[in-house]
Amino acid sequence: MTESAIAAPSMSRERVGFSAHRVSVIAVNTLTEAVRQKVFILFLLIGLVFIALAVFFAQFTFGEQMKFIKDTCLGVISVITTLIAIVGTAQLLPSEVENRTIYTILAKPVRRFEFLLGKFCGSLLLLLLSMAAMCILFAAVLWIKEQGMIRELSQSYVGESPAAHVEAQKQIEQIQTEVLDVELVKALVADLAKATLIASVTLLVSTFSTSLVFNVVVPFMVYVVGMLRGTAAEMWGAHRLFMAVLAVFPDFGLFSIADEINLGKVVPWGHIGQIVTYGVARTLVIVVAAHLVFSRREI
Repeated sequence: MTESAIAAPSMSRERVGFSAHRVSVIAVNTLTEAVRQKVFILFLLIGLVFIALAVFFAQFTFGEQMKFIKDTCLGVISVITTLIAIVGTAQLLPSEVENRTIYTILAKPVRRFEFLLGKFCGSLLLLLLSMAAMCILFAAVLWIKEQGMIRELSQSYVGESPAAHVEAQKQIEQIQTEVLDVELVKALVADLAKATLIASVTLLVSTFSTSLVFNVVVPFMVYVVGMLRGTAAEMWGAHRLFMAVLAVFPDFGLFSIADEINLGKVVPWGHIGQIVTYGVARTLVIVVAAHLVFSRREI
């Protein structure tokens, strides 16, 4: 066989253009495999259980109950999505190498970038699915608590004076306002952007490591450093070398706006846009870096 004949398949593969269809197929298959993982099911069930239990907290006043439910549910969603982003993404590439399916896929006219991007998109679909499930239950908890409070108010003011009924109506409107709080949507958007960013960090680590433990521990450490980045910058901001090293780590503290919202502060949509833009920009840079590493990896 001549050298030109041997080189022909390689040259034809190099001419294969980018295909969004191939990326979508890999993403859907990744999602299908991920939802079957016991770890994902365990994390999601834990999150759903804690959110569901929030409806039973009734020993506080109305305002305290709603604040506690929101704080608990937002905190659970943030923690669970972060864990799913790290653990769910950490096992994507190692499992493909261990099962040797990566060789079959890359032997076909599938570019490495398409494979990597499909895996990452599958991880994002997993995050969206888990967050959607928790958000639906969160909304159900708020609705159940709202109906219970309105029913209690209506019963307690039966037979009272017209002025008392007016006061009851004001309290009911306040309850409805607390439940239909658009600030909660802002906190959830910020959490999704944060989870996407930590998933990209995990993807980058998994491109040069085959150890599942390493792929989980390193992104978790990056996340912890990123959460403490703002505090560290305030303490050692005068040290340029330290700040240069710190700049490598994403500032995950920017995405923590749930506490501000629970304190009654209004977070402008413009600030949310800045947070999302920062998260998307960092994510794109890290995914490109992951591609550069993965494209040079021997498989």
